[in-house]
Amino acid sequence: MFFITGMSTFTWILIAYIGLHLGADHIAPLKGLSLQSVVLTHHISADRDFILRVREIFLIVGSLALFIEIAKAATANKFGATETLLSFIVSMVFIVMFFMVEWAQNATFLILGMMSLIDATGGFIIELNAAKRDINVGGGGLFG
Repeated sequence: MFFITGMSTFTWILIAYIGLHLGADHIAPLKGLSLQSVVLTHHISADRDFILRVREIFLIVGSLALFIEIAKAATANKFGATETLLSFIVSMVFIVMFFMVEWAQNATFLILGMMSLIDATGGFIIELNAAKRDINVGGGGLFG
């Protein structure tokens, strides 16, 4: 169950992104698939088309993942230090890959990495505020 609720959703997005780039050479259904591949084309009018590519799918899924991760952090009943640590590790992997791996040096990967960093930072801030409320520092106890 940890792999579904405990792991950062951005871990799965990172794995999918790596799989897209490395799997195109080794996995038959992914052959010829890239960030530029068109997933959907909808003709809006005679001179306008709505084109959805793989890179936009990654950004849409990343936006939904950011929402899910912030909602998980805000509604968690217990202190999730391991989830926050994993989120920071995933965001660091995004940053290192952006600077070190040639096929990861694009705007889509950068935006996904920024979303992952926002997820990790947001989860950390939410957990700090929850811990502060639980401890109730400086307010009216035996010594205040």
